[in-house]
Amino acid sequence: MIALKTYQGHLPPCGIFCGGCPVYVRTRKPCPGAQASQRCQQKACRFQVCCTGHGVQHCCQCAEYPCQPFKRFARNWLKYGQDMLANQARLKELGEQAYLEAWNARAGAEPSGEEE
Repeated sequence: MIALKTYQGHLPPCGIFCGGCPVYVRTRKPCPGAQASQRCQQKACRFQVCCTGHGVQHCCQCAEYPCQPFKRFARNWLKYGQDMLANQARLKELGEQAYLEAWNARAGAEPSGEEE
């Protein structure tokens, strides 16, 4: 599992906690997170396109969840310490803000409820 950083921005449809993404936490050319990432905000993200097409904000809200593309994606993320199927279940249970607060608590942050 990689080291976690705090993150208070936009939560992408796939439920990745950006503070646990290897591209977000790296020191050289880090990703700005889903809040500012063009890839996560626009049509480059397959899950963003899919959720928009199904009229939902997160994959767990879709009638077709978990689809095969999501299952493959989830398997790939296990090596980074994020179980995307568990993330989606927790997101559905807690809601977006409490979900982010729970992850930030794991990262050692005080839940602020504010977006950066």
